Amino acid sequence: MSRIKVMSKLLSNRIAAGEVIERPASVVKELVENSIDAGATEIIVEIQRAGNRLIAVTDNGCGMDDEDALLALQQHGTSKLLDESDLDHIMTLGFRGEALPSIASVSDFTLMTRQPGASGGMKVHSNSDDVLETSPYGGAPGTRIEVRDLFCNLPARKKFLKSPATEEHHIEETLSLLAIAHPETGFRLIIDNRLVLRTPSCGRIDNRLREIFGKSFIENMLFFEHVEGNLHLSGCVASPGFTRPSRRDQRVFINSRPVESQAVYRGIKDGYATLAESGRYNPVIIFLEMPPQELDVNVHPAKREVRFKSEFTVSRAVANAVSEALRQMRNPGNIPVTAGASLPLSGKLPLSMVLDAAEISYTPPQMKQPDLLKMPDEPVKKKAAQPIVFEEDDDVDAVVAPEPVVEEKPEIAPEETTESFSPLVKEFRPAAFSGNWPERIIGAVDKTYLLAESSDGLVLIDQHAAHERIMFEKILAGAEKSSAARQQLLIAETVELPRAMVKLLLGNAEIFDRLGFEIESAGGCTVLVNSVPLTPCGHREIGQWLYDMLNELLENSPASGAVIPPEIAARAACRAAVKAHDELSLKEMDSLLEQLRACRQGTLCPHGRPTIVAIKFSEIEKRFWRR
Repeated sequence: MSRIKVMSKLLSNRIAAGEVIERPASVVKELVENSIDAGATEIIVEIQRAGNRLIAVTDNGCGMDDEDALLALQQHGTSKLLDESDLDHIMTLGFRGEALPSIASVSDFTLMTRQPGASGGMKVHSNSDDVLETSPYGGAPGTRIEVRDLFCNLPARKKFLKSPATEEHHIEETLSLLAIAHPETGFRLIIDNRLVLRTPSCGRIDNRLREIFGKSFIENMLFFEHVEGNLHLSGCVASPGFTRPSRRDQRVFINSRPVESQAVYRGIKDGYATLAESGRYNPVIIFLEMPPQELDVNVHPAKREVRFKSEFTVSRAVANAVSEALRQMRNPGNIPVTAGASLPLSGKLPLSMVLDAAEISYTPPQMKQPDLLKMPDEPVKKKAAQPIVFEEDDDVDAVVAPEPVVEEKPEIAPEETTESFSPLVKEFRPAAFSGNWPERIIGAVDKTYLLAESSDGLVLIDQHAAHERIMFEKILAGAEKSSAARQQLLIAETVELPRAMVKLLLGNAEIFDRLGFEIESAGGCTVLVNSVPLTPCGHREIGQWLYDMLNELLENSPASGAVIPPEIAARAACRAAVKAHDELSLKEMDSLLEQLRACRQGTLCPHGRPTIVAIKFSEIEKRFWRR
């Protein structure tokens, strides 16, 4: 008896849905792309309960007749490919004919469509068991698709969804990408009956970017246009120093399709060269137009990736475009007066540009050269600069390196700890440090690892991980007592964030208040920060601190509800800790070591990485063949 059988249509559709439909944002992407292909100039997306209850997309496109409305739900039914030769000239966003039948197989699906000029349209309803029901439809011209109870027949898939706030963020991110790629189309996003995003149709990409990312983001971007062979590149790159913790803000569009491309990412990195910061990413928005026969978009079920005939050519063109934009910033004489788009939109010239154009003249004063052989009567005593120590009551604004003056090292008493510390911290208490605690700091390696000496060997301390642990315990201890120490700002800091992050921030205002943040909405993408936790974070810009913190919360917030537990928020707040390659003075190193000793669990950072590693004398002696 044969063991191989042909799968049923229903089963094959559900397998296809597992490849194409990963989360509610995938449904939004596929439906909106179909609306764009249909020539829509206005698209409305409605979401309820993060897409689990309802995803509805309404457009004013060309619509479908009765026959096409039924064929659209058939596997591989498409109007965008006629024969195999069309695969080499794909210019539409959708072409496989898999999205609609895949979505219908895992939801309660309704399609309502009507062509312009037609007396009526058709309504097609399909449940997850592939049962079709049709009826007349008399709505406005265009198409409306409603997806209810997503993954109703795949409960295991629902378990892998993130929190509602995270899923809504992915939906907004997906729609924002499509809105950036198509500024000629107007978009509206309504979540739980609230208008979250509205981008009217416009002809300028800078206006669209300002609507989505805010004014401060655009002020740090440099616009460019570059042609190399049959490749046409345009977009904007971030000024050096304007960075993000991940590649999330490096957005790539190829023939108006949002994609991820390692070849383009390599070109961006090569274009910045030495201007790039280690471990950080400069926001970049690149539009690449190229002949469709030079790339293959049929390499990923969700069409997120593409393959080029010549990756080297693409990487080189991107690198040249990015470096040219940065070079224009540093050479204002090469920029014509009318090419204002090549400068930051704020109208403020970067300091490097001012310095390059400055002319400095210096005339030495007429004075008699002193006798080099004559010794002064009394040596001049220099007072050593007093560095700022990482203590809880200090306002750290800068790291001051001490003068090389020999002085007696003061003793720093360890901080007092209390046995009534929050039980939440005990979750992060694995095995304790096995070596002897270091006695003194003797230096640093690569401005990242502190070198200390103990009674039984050498000890290395990761300054970033150690400071994260210190901040985590201080912030969480204050949050659990509902009296977190905070630093009131003399002038409220105005911070612009993506809309999804603003929603997450304001939705958890109570948790952030317990951490020491006092934040209020200023409308749109802007919030006002009136206070921050009283921690040694003066080296971090407040807006960047909040962005990094919220970026981590969006990825690690729990799936049950949108409220963030204090311990998760405290871990995210540790983003303000000193970084690798931040230069610390000797007193700051000593203070860091003593505060780490006072922690309840000082051997691991809040994310589970070790803060301290011991190398015993016995191991060192073996390396030198003394044993």
